[in-house]
Amino acid sequence: MSALRIVSLPAATAAVLDGGVAVHGAPAKGLGLHLSGDGHLGADIIHVPAGGQFPVHTHPGHHLLLCLEGLGTITVDEVVHQVRPGDLYMVDGQVPHAVGAGDRDHVLVAIGAPHRPVDSPDRMTFTDWEGTRLDEPLFPPPAPARSTGRGSGKGRHRATGPATGPATGAAS
Repeated sequence: MSALRIVSLPAATAAVLDGGVAVHGAPAKGLGLHLSGDGHLGADIIHVPAGGQFPVHTHPGHHLLLCLEGLGTITVDEVVHQVRPGDLYMVDGQVPHAVGAGDRDHVLVAIGAPHRPVDSPDRMTFTDWEGTRLDEPLFPPPAPARSTGRGSGKGRHRATGPATGPATGAAS
């Protein structure tokens, strides 16, 4: 098996709509792009339909999410941040967060370590905002439908934009 795999993101975006599998615990479809031989690092393409939302959850390790299409949100510490195509956001492992789509489909590349397949029950754990494990999913209130804010102010459910300038090491 080759150590190199080149993926066309436009082709993968189309393929997830045709052949993606249900993401465990969320109203989304996913398609594996690459998995290292030891399962430590992997990537998937995730399609969240318009209005769809992941519950508050954590992952066993760190992950990066790159927005390819559609407006969406990432909620951390109960603060909603707007996400646009080209935005890359990083979430540390075990940090409770939720992802949602706006009024159009939202397509993301998810890169994680350790990696779990999109349909694996141990890919994400349902939690509350403090990280306490839950048996049933908790969905954050929907973000404002047409927020244009990209400011850096903090506040419950305030629509904000991604951090600008050099990375600070804090989850965005």
